[in-house]
Amino acid sequence: MAEQKDFVGRVVGAASQGAVGAVVAASLSAVTEPIVNSILVKRVPLSEAVKELDPERVKRFLQTTLATNFIKFPFFEATNVIMQGVDLPPTARGAVLGTVFCTTTLPITNYRFRKSMDLPITPSDLYQAYLPTVLRDILYGIVRNKVMTFMVGLNPARSNTNLGRFMNMFATVIAACVLSAPGNELRGYCLQPANKRQSMVDFFQPSKFVRSTSVGAIIMAISLGVGTLATPQVEKLWSTLRNYLKSNPISYVLIILFAVSKVLDARREKAMLSAIASAPASKGQSADAKAKPRGS
Repeated sequence: MAEQKDFVGRVVGAASQGAVGAVVAASLSAVTEPIVNSILVKRVPLSEAVKELDPERVKRFLQTTLATNFIKFPFFEATNVIMQGVDLPPTARGAVLGTVFCTTTLPITNYRFRKSMDLPITPSDLYQAYLPTVLRDILYGIVRNKVMTFMVGLNPARSNTNLGRFMNMFATVIAACVLSAPGNELRGYCLQPANKRQSMVDFFQPSKFVRSTSVGAIIMAISLGVGTLATPQVEKLWSTLRNYLKSNPISYVLIILFAVSKVLDARREKAMLSAIASAPASKGQSADAKAKPRGS
């Protein structure tokens, strides 16, 4: 039972790490991702991709990155911890992790990609480039597992410090992003607009590969590295909360009542806003109806 509780705490901690990373990554990606996607798909120079960016576009895309990151980052980190409890070789575990993650979140990934490129979005686009994307995510999952195990093994004591956690995650994510980059490049090739499709010789060039890979890898590494700093605090908070609820069962009832009240408040607010929005139109129609007999 104690091991099960500790496992739940680790899952919650991993999800919180992903949530913190999601905020950091969203803030950075709102500026850099449209640039990276232009370099990756359009294969334009960095200077031209920067010129295409404007503050209004960044502001709009920030809303998309926050929403999608809050799903993808915690989901991956929590699923990664869950897979650690599955009795499989590390390579197979990483492959399953990448497959589950890609299959579940690819519609979100493609929606976000098309928003960053200001492209139209249709249901058929949501699973576009599935095979190269699942290849990328499988490679990423395998490398994440192997490199993190290696980094922790180098200095287990340092892994329990904030600096050690940050450095281990930073190095692990850099390695995972770089080694899975061929799948990302193939994904970019498949996502090219049909009317602007480049040949494989023109598309796959070392300089373009470095440009499109380096920025994304650094953003991911910084984001998840910062996220690891929150994990121990969240695990402590979870443990404290769990012990409190165990000793005060009435707290469960209070939490449920609080959640229900919030749902009801949201519904009332929605109904009020709807009534306010429709009031002027109804009032205008009523006034017109009264004025018509007098005019006739």
